[in-house]
Amino acid sequence: MDYQTKLIEHLQPIVGKRLDAINLACEMMMFSFEKYELHARCLTRVICKNDVLVTTLDYQSWDGETEENNDEWYFVEQNRAKIIGGTVTSVNVNALHDVTIALDNSISIELFVKNGYHHFDDEQEQWVFFKNNDHSYPFITVYNKTVDIAVDW
Repeated sequence: MDYQTKLIEHLQPIVGKRLDAINLACEMMMFSFEKYELHARCLTRVICKNDVLVTTLDYQSWDGETEENNDEWYFVEQNRAKIIGGTVTSVNVNALHDVTIALDNSISIELFVKNGYHHFDDEQEQWVFFKNNDHSYPFITVYNKTVDIAVDW
């Protein structure tokens, strides 16, 4: 099934919404757009005016001891004031389920689905999208090759 149109449709409610927060958990970036959440486990980058501010791969550069002592946390903290506060002007999803979100403060958030099928593992969760405290709104999970849109979860 072609999910591109459905994903674009389900992500459209964040257009006009403010990016309230960016949070981190290991190599996952979590974005809050008022009542909506986008959690990205795939390659994710935050860009400002053609300059990459932070990526999930920056987590790989760390002291090996304390989880927060890595470049992902460092760059988010350094750029948090630039990143949050903008309003979403557009959302696009391509045929591979990659996502691009543009904000009015010159910030772009890009999510890139990793790999196809893994040789030694099952498909992995790439990103999820849901509305806080509203189980009637679809809970969307995008995997390497498939999409799950759970209704009334």
